[in-house]
Amino acid sequence: MAKAKASRSRQRQLGQFLTPRDLAVQVTQDLDFSAYSSILEPSFGDGSFLEAIAHSLAAANVSAVDIDAFFNKSVHGCEVFPDFYARSINNLSTKYGVSLKLGSFRNLDFFRADYRSDSFDLIIGNPPFGGTFDPSIEDFLDSQYGRWKGRKLKKDTYAFFVAKCIDLLAPDGELRFICSDTFLTISTMSGLRLKLMDTCHTDVSKIQYFSDEISYPLVLLKAVKRSGSRMTVFGSPLSRQTVELTDNLSWGICSEYSSLFIGPKVGDYVVASSGMTIGANELFLKEVVNGAILEDKSYEFFQEPITLSKELERARLNKLSASKVREIKHLEADGATRRNLRVRSLDRPFSVTLPHPDYCFYNKSSAHRWYSSPSTAIYWKDDGDAVLTYKKNGRWYLHGVGGAKFFKKEGLTWPLVSSSLKVRYLPPGYILDSGSPVAILRPGVEVEELYFILAWLNTDLCTRVLKTVINHTRNIQGKDVERLPYPFWVEQDVKSEIILLAKCMVHSLVSGVDPRFGESCLTNILNEMFTPGAGELLGAAQSNVNPSPTRQLPLFDAA
Repeated sequence: MAKAKASRSRQRQLGQFLTPRDLAVQVTQDLDFSAYSSILEPSFGDGSFLEAIAHSLAAANVSAVDIDAFFNKSVHGCEVFPDFYARSINNLSTKYGVSLKLGSFRNLDFFRADYRSDSFDLIIGNPPFGGTFDPSIEDFLDSQYGRWKGRKLKKDTYAFFVAKCIDLLAPDGELRFICSDTFLTISTMSGLRLKLMDTCHTDVSKIQYFSDEISYPLVLLKAVKRSGSRMTVFGSPLSRQTVELTDNLSWGICSEYSSLFIGPKVGDYVVASSGMTIGANELFLKEVVNGAILEDKSYEFFQEPITLSKELERARLNKLSASKVREIKHLEADGATRRNLRVRSLDRPFSVTLPHPDYCFYNKSSAHRWYSSPSTAIYWKDDGDAVLTYKKNGRWYLHGVGGAKFFKKEGLTWPLVSSSLKVRYLPPGYILDSGSPVAILRPGVEVEELYFILAWLNTDLCTRVLKTVINHTRNIQGKDVERLPYPFWVEQDVKSEIILLAKCMVHSLVSGVDPRFGESCLTNILNEMFTPGAGELLGAAQSNVNPSPTRQLPLFDAA
């Protein structure tokens, strides 16, 4: 499926990218379509794969009459867009003389099509990626395809297409889809990987080029409905036993890294979390300049009348249950109110020197490693009453407070979106932003582990493992870090030296003193020290660096 320029925003919303004709032929060139009694293209767009079928039959000297008969007997499809649907039907008729039965080719959302399970010998196509669902059936689809044996399938159109189509395959039937490569590692697709392992023999190969409009990696997924968990990813066989070494059932695991996953995980020592989405940062966040902020807002609470229209505006999908509607109507009739916040701009802003009881440092994303001075503060008077009140009165997705129990705790933090791990020490006292996840030590874990893990997360090896096995996308969630292997292979004397190195670096940066060695130098040393079997390298490292931090962290009192 693909984007038509004439209605690009709508096509993007539905995740549609039209498949080039030559690519559809390339993807299906080894298939003998005449050997299949039932074929489905569940999102046929303007007909690239349907034309590939007709092209293949014509190339095999099948007559136009027989091609028409084959399509009307064996080929089925859905397309939600009327213009694409009409174009596809017209193209098949004009080029190949195919006059399709409208009952077999439906102008319909595939998720509304009622097909019998085990119906098709072959399902081919390019399902929409990253599209939105029909809100009226979204929750139903999530209940049907959102999990497999307790594992999550991300609510993405292509994932649900794959899940539904697996159910529609006959025994030994084949699914062949062009799709995003995101399902290979991310944790929210572990349910899709598990379903494929439980039900299919699978092969994944790279698609080198799709079109100029597509910049993200695409793959060709081939899945034959058979038990046995046989997988080949990019030409290399992958065993289920190896996949199950990883908490996220990663299909990015390889022999180079599999031995690292036989021991404990980073999550055995730390617990990670995301932060808070405010919804209007400009109302509450202040830039820190020379230890002070400029306050240009006033915050006033007031009682706002409760109305049904306002509650519907805030609700998910703008829907409320019948009982909730009745409740709100009664409250509205009684003149009930709720506490809300009004924010006004000050005519005369004033400076506030930090620390101050009404403000806390705010953990915005930063590209720095090891430590970064606070650049942002948040208005947090009375434990954030103004911010939390504002959120409660906003849209439904703002009501929660992500990571609240982690607020003001010492730990580690990194940017949510990055091509590599860039981890820094987080002092106590910070309020947490959703763009910069955090990790804190689990109860009973010694504080030295914080610096050992900080050092490990900043190595090149750790980033390679993260981006190959755990999550190959640019997002780095808290759970991704928890799933990383803990460096159990590092000998105790090497570990002690690593901890001293990390403490020395953090202490120097916090104190505003030039570190004894630069970041790149430290990274090179740590890369060697964390290499499995690196005990013999300790002497060389000691000869270059002899850190001796003057005091132990934590270095801060809570703000």
